[in-house]
Amino acid sequence: MKTEAKQTNRLAGLLSNHRESGLLLILCLMGVILSFVAEGFLSVDNIFNILKQTTLVTIIAVGQTFIITSGGIDLSVGYSMTLSSMILAYMLTFAVPVPVAICLGILSSVLVGAANGLLITSLKLPPFIITLGMSNIVKGIILVMSKGYIVSLTEPFIISLGQGTIGKIPVMVLFIPIVAGIMGFVLNQTIFGNHVKAVGGNEEAAVLSGINARKVRVMIYTLAGLLCGIAGIIVTGRLNGGNPNAAGTYDMDSIAAVIVGGTSLAGGSGTVMGTVLGALLMILIRNGLVLLQVNMYWQTVAIGVVIILVCALDGFGRMKKD
Repeated sequence: MKTEAKQTNRLAGLLSNHRESGLLLILCLMGVILSFVAEGFLSVDNIFNILKQTTLVTIIAVGQTFIITSGGIDLSVGYSMTLSSMILAYMLTFAVPVPVAICLGILSSVLVGAANGLLITSLKLPPFIITLGMSNIVKGIILVMSKGYIVSLTEPFIISLGQGTIGKIPVMVLFIPIVAGIMGFVLNQTIFGNHVKAVGGNEEAAVLSGINARKVRVMIYTLAGLLCGIAGIIVTGRLNGGNPNAAGTYDMDSIAAVIVGGTSLAGGSGTVMGTVLGALLMILIRNGLVLLQVNMYWQTVAIGVVIILVCALDGFGRMKKD
């Protein structure tokens, strides 16, 4: 019994100290299990399909990682991405040059992020309230613009971002290592990243040490808006145009990926690599359940159970560590 307890404590310690290693182990185990029970799971097409579904969640969730690390939250990321997509689609229908249309699409999302940051720091209201309100504002703007209709596109470059391939590798999948690599470096190796963690850990202490917390928060939400804008450009190519309903569940999916990945909801610590693995874990579960022909409603239940279990195991590991 003592040996089993020691082994349990070691596993808990591993997951607490090396969250990414624990998630990677879970992913490998799930992959092995699904390869036996789900026909076609290991096919090349299915693997790339998993990675394509993971791409958009990852890009948005990386921005959410910075926000949650700073002690905030953003419930407007889905519609921020959708606004970027719709602006891009409309600009292209008006024969605006592609580079300009892309910049305008991303700019619209950046402005949403900046507005979130400015309102949160100026009105001193909880980020939950501000971003929930902003989500509804942006959703309303999108519906007024589109009247609920899809804006179809045939622009080759934009379509290639969402559907093109380099060899057999989907172009959009390449955004995962690019975004994760750059943003991971920013969070862990730059002064700005240190400020993000400091503000999330103890804002009062951060201010006393000379950090402009207000400026940092605005920059964080603006950065998240930038990443939502990039996701919006990709989703436009993936859907062959601007879809006012593209927001889907990206708000909750991004938050779930961050939490499962090991970023503390209390702020002060965050991991971009953990977020990537968290997003991949959720998509992997959904993909496996689809292949097993599990009812889509039960798929949602399964994701919720996994989130609770992974976080509970992490909490257990932290208690053992203390």
